[in-house]
Amino acid sequence: MVTTYAEAIDFIHGRMVWKKTPTFDRMDALLAALGNPQNTIKGIHITGTNGKGSTTAYLRDVLVASGLSVGTYTSPFITKFNERIAVNGVMISDAELLALVQQIEPLVTAMDASEIEGGPTEFEVITAMMFLYFATHPVDVVIVEVGIGGLFDSTNVFTPILSIVTSVGFDHMHVLGNTLTAIAQQKAAIIKPGVPVIYGGHALDEAGSVIKATAHQLRVPFWSFDDFTMDLKTSLNPWHETFGWTLNADVLPLVGVRQLPLVELKMLGKYQVENASLAILAYYYLANENIVTFNETVLLDALKNTNWPGRFETLQTNPRVVIDGAHNVAAINGLHELFDRKFTAMDKITIIFAALADKEFAKMADELASIPNVELIATEFAGPGKRNVVNEADVAAQVKHAIKTAPDWQSALVTAEATATENSFILLTGSLYFVSEVRAAFDEKKLQTLVK
Repeated sequence: MVTTYAEAIDFIHGRMVWKKTPTFDRMDALLAALGNPQNTIKGIHITGTNGKGSTTAYLRDVLVASGLSVGTYTSPFITKFNERIAVNGVMISDAELLALVQQIEPLVTAMDASEIEGGPTEFEVITAMMFLYFATHPVDVVIVEVGIGGLFDSTNVFTPILSIVTSVGFDHMHVLGNTLTAIAQQKAAIIKPGVPVIYGGHALDEAGSVIKATAHQLRVPFWSFDDFTMDLKTSLNPWHETFGWTLNADVLPLVGVRQLPLVELKMLGKYQVENASLAILAYYYLANENIVTFNETVLLDALKNTNWPGRFETLQTNPRVVIDGAHNVAAINGLHELFDRKFTAMDKITIIFAALADKEFAKMADELASIPNVELIATEFAGPGKRNVVNEADVAAQVKHAIKTAPDWQSALVTAEATATENSFILLTGSLYFVSEVRAAFDEKKLQTLVK
């Protein structure tokens, strides 16, 4: 019997990570034993290759600023496991997490002894904990992020009020398929009858055609980038993004202004403008449904102040050290666009790169190394424990560009800081697990400084 927080975390992480079985049998059985808590929540379901976390953060902050209580379910965590289940941006307490595990543990133990595929996986257990928490701690809206894909993802067992597909790109191909069409089919599977869907792309692109066809088949509203205009502006502050946003006249009944004045973001990247735009469109829809009251000032202020850990986040200013959880080729391409648009005048950008071995690390490293004024250092980190980190020598051997290597990111950072100038910065990227480790180390460093 689990009696402490540490034992609860060990219980969760002790579950099998993945079972490639196209069924909800384990999840259904566990939720049924809990009284089907998933049926009690009012949720927004979000999937996509990249941008789920940031879109969740933008939408959460807008709804909270509007006076709603908002639960979120996200992964992976950046600072502490508890943040995966949060209310109004505040992670659940250790005591609350322990209580959830104590309710679920005997049910899981019973299932382990049954014939149901050996019991639920780690993600199934965490997802059940989330549904149970929000059933017993009700909020106005729960934003539920898919783990992988959508079709047989453990979260795909409830009917939301809105579905969002942020983007579709190549990642987790061993599970989702090797074409954008196949991957889009997996993600489109979160669309439910009677539930509108917003897509972070264009209706005529390869993935968009799949998602739109699914929406039309289910006779639900489908909106995409074709239904509004994003007009990226040059920002006076290179560490902010500024853009105009206009809703097309025939998309939704008018609940507020159709054209917003300049929208400002603290999170950088064209992809963040796209993520924020999806949150804006979702806000318009929710206002149209009388779930929230449209308020232009509240909307703009919330977007401007939204942060999401590990997304082009500055950890240190002298010299400037930034982390970004770009963990696949599409996300790395987004970084390249950002550098070309914002940082061409920099003397040098040092990128410290570490990735998981099951990612397309050579393509990712090559893209980073091709950015003007970039010095790329491949290195390693401790890793999440159950997945291998690629060796820096393997990265160097497989990329087309000449790069440097370091045995660990700490020594790579020391080297980079020694040659940093006022007109330069250091970026650590390649994996969300990597930036989580780096962020934790910087938090500990700050704590030690305060103690001294």
